Amino acid sequence: MAYPDAEMSSTYRDLITAIAPTLNLSNVVNVAPSRPCAVCARVVPDRSKIKNHNIQTDYELFDTFPDFPVLKASARAGCALCRLFRKTIRSSWAVALRPMEQAGLGTLSTEDGVWDALFDMDWDRKVRIFHAHFYLSTRTISRGHGEPVEFIQKLIIKFGPANLPTEETGWLYRRQIYQEVEFKVFDSADVCEVGDSDDSFATRYPPDGHALSERNIALMKKWIFACKNNHAACQLGESIDWLPTRLLQISKSGRLKVRLVDTGSHFSKNSGIPVQFMALSHMWGDVTHSPPLRTLKSNYEFMLEGIRMSDLPQNFVDALLVCRELGLEYVWIDSLCIIQDSPEDWKREAVTMHLVYKYAQVTIVAAGAQSSREGFLVRNTRMTPAVKISYSPEHAHRSMILYPSNEESRPDFEYEDTPWNTRGWTFQERYLSTRLIYFCKNMLHFECRTCTHSEEGESATFIDSNKGLWPRTRLPAETWFKIWLDMVMKYTKRKLTYDGDKLIAVQSVANEMKEHVPGPYIEFAGVWQANIHKELLWSPWDGIPTYRDKYRAPSWSWASLDGGITTSMSTDSNRRPRRRGYGEALEVIRFNEGVLPEIVVRAHTRCILSIVRLDSNDLFDVVDIGGYPYNLLTDEPVSSDDSKEPAVFAQGRLDRDNRDHLLEEQADFMYLHVCDYQQPTGLILKKHTPEINGDKLSKEVWVRVGTARVFRDLSPQSIISKGFEGQDMREVIMV
Repeated sequence: MAYPDAEMSSTYRDLITAIAPTLNLSNVVNVAPSRPCAVCARVVPDRSKIKNHNIQTDYELFDTFPDFPVLKASARAGCALCRLFRKTIRSSWAVALRPMEQAGLGTLSTEDGVWDALFDMDWDRKVRIFHAHFYLSTRTISRGHGEPVEFIQKLIIKFGPANLPTEETGWLYRRQIYQEVEFKVFDSADVCEVGDSDDSFATRYPPDGHALSERNIALMKKWIFACKNNHAACQLGESIDWLPTRLLQISKSGRLKVRLVDTGSHFSKNSGIPVQFMALSHMWGDVTHSPPLRTLKSNYEFMLEGIRMSDLPQNFVDALLVCRELGLEYVWIDSLCIIQDSPEDWKREAVTMHLVYKYAQVTIVAAGAQSSREGFLVRNTRMTPAVKISYSPEHAHRSMILYPSNEESRPDFEYEDTPWNTRGWTFQERYLSTRLIYFCKNMLHFECRTCTHSEEGESATFIDSNKGLWPRTRLPAETWFKIWLDMVMKYTKRKLTYDGDKLIAVQSVANEMKEHVPGPYIEFAGVWQANIHKELLWSPWDGIPTYRDKYRAPSWSWASLDGGITTSMSTDSNRRPRRRGYGEALEVIRFNEGVLPEIVVRAHTRCILSIVRLDSNDLFDVVDIGGYPYNLLTDEPVSSDDSKEPAVFAQGRLDRDNRDHLLEEQADFMYLHVCDYQQPTGLILKKHTPEINGDKLSKEVWVRVGTARVFRDLSPQSIISKGFEGQDMREVIMV
């Protein structure tokens, strides 16, 4: 689930009614192919010329910016491909990254949505369209007896100024400037239906006009069946009869009906056959003014009797329709299966939420909807221009369908880069689900631990089990901790409507970790004791983080701030010399949750006399220190002559880069050494005098304000010659 802060406000563009092109994705499949003009007839996927997964053509055309009269005249004469090229190129020049920007020459001025001033100098406006080539991808299908088969995936063409200004006119760049546009291609030699092959994924076909067409339903069922029966990495490896506390039961046929059921009592007389259910992942929308239907203590009994369809937001209705079409009778939806105004129920259900997505037959993702009221089944393929062209390679009669590709051509772009994938609560739903089907604007995508697929039949992407969804394989504890830190980095870049949920929304991921690593997991800080050296040494990522006015987590926890983090780098490598013993690694004495949660450690420390930012003129020093722009000075002896002259012993960075005027405070600072083998190596702490109920604590406590390193970059050379040899470790309390 996810809650965006508010609905997007309307603009004048929302009032414009676009006119659908005559030929588009909704009708192109059923029209007769048209003949291309003489120039476009060169755009032929001659498979005898395949080289390195490409088929080059000799297509080249010169035209004039901005109206492109040559393409326009050919389109009027009946060439559908010229019409598509002209429309796509004009649109691309109006809104996309421009060739001049790609060349690093700055943003060009525009008027009327097209380039009206390519250079600040004379330009003849001649445009060259060239280098049209087909890209093919490879996969193995059963109808070919297991041998790999190449499928045409897309057509790429380049365009740019045909003639560049000369050096005499002030033009200093000699290299060619161009831009690329891509078209999805469905060659008749590749297109096949779901039932044409025993292979589950040999289904190269344009997107259907209806999300729940017969073809798409059959395709989704094949995806799920193949994953359950053929993918070792996706198996649960244990009993699969776990059920959530509550589910929604859907009528099997006839008019769509739904009611909430308590699984403990509803299935008490079950025959022992495992109950299969589906889960929905979606964005709630504006919860302040228009929250979705929720189960509350006041309406709980009514929900058990039955829910009126008219009360359900469109996302929920669509989810019920998908569930029934997939042959499932039960679905889990967060706002209806958890009693939303019961803290006790929330706490009980939150700790098992990872099991919901783990045991669901499939998680349906409403990726194309930004609120629960939008729905995710309605498509608008009418607005996507498309063409169907005939061609005759080697005396055969074939055709191909083309339509402009999205801005990003990778198959997973439509769900990776959606608002849904930026929300904090959807993080666990994405990574802990056994398998997912994404309902994007005009496309279905499938993802599991083994592969990804799309409705268009893009080649299967077989995933490294350590880089995709949450692994189900046996791995060393060290690998699990690396996965955990990677997940934390991804999670902290997401947004939460209620920022107090930061630790709660990642609890399910921690619960999945517990069976794989030595404990304990420190819930009030979101860290693992067995991995504490690495988990203390995080740094803010990309910008200045903010902190909540209300306490959420201790200062040394990544959950204390709002904003993304990066984690420390290991300096252990066969390619680098090992660092000598600068100091012993930090030891954890205990964690205390209490009124003011704390960690008590034993570690080497060094008093910080002053923290000095490098002068902006010290450019080479800034580059050399690699992101540590502060020198940490101490008056403790740091050399063999025991001199007490202030000396730089470490380089540091402040979490808020002194935007909070930390260095102007009269405060005590200290370096706390965590370990030698990470970068950074320790924390910058500030002495803190907390108050509880108006009374100041008598014990000495410290808060984290930054990180530091005592070695130069990743080398074994320390900044000062004297480490912590002969120095006792001291007990430090951090809150």
